[in-house]
Amino acid sequence: MGSNRTRGAEERRLFVVALVAACLVFGALGVTWGESIGLELQQTPTTTNGWLFIGWLVAGPPYLIGLVAYVERRRLAPRRRRELTVLVAAWIGLSMFIMPARVHSVDTQFGTAALVGDPLSAGWLWGTLGNVVALLFTIAVVVVLRTSVHGRPTPRQRELTARFLERAWLALLVVSLFFALYAPNSGPVHTGT
Repeated sequence: MGSNRTRGAEERRLFVVALVAACLVFGALGVTWGESIGLELQQTPTTTNGWLFIGWLVAGPPYLIGLVAYVERRRLAPRRRRELTVLVAAWIGLSMFIMPARVHSVDTQFGTAALVGDPLSAGWLWGTLGNVVALLFTIAVVVVLRTSVHGRPTPRQRELTARFLERAWLALLVVSLFFALYAPNSGPVHTGT
């Protein structure tokens, strides 16, 4: 049992280190090379909906994949857990490439490549909003579970709750993708198109 705790602590440490490194690398890339990278991306044959989807893809799925990997960690081989830990941390850190466009402005981040940066950051925002709603829903479900069960929830109750939350989170992400692609482009998620 001590080795499982040690392994869990090592995996958490690996996740934090990989997340911080990815955030720093992608944040620095976004701030220093955002316009250049955006101009290169502008030359690809991608539509506005494609950039909205890619922005959503950066912010939406990694948290759900991380949640599923955490719940299923006992079923994964140690090497697979480490690989998935680094992958999810890097994927979450990739948000730092796009996030400054929402904090400051698209023009500050992407400059003349705002044609790509605007829908990319709008899709990112929809993915983030989907995750925030899913997180709030998850907190509410866990609070209800803990207050409605006498004592501690059984392993079966915890497993059923985890499965329910995975499906609910996925449904909320699909709804956020729908809004990213089909909602009117106004207000905080204006894409300039």
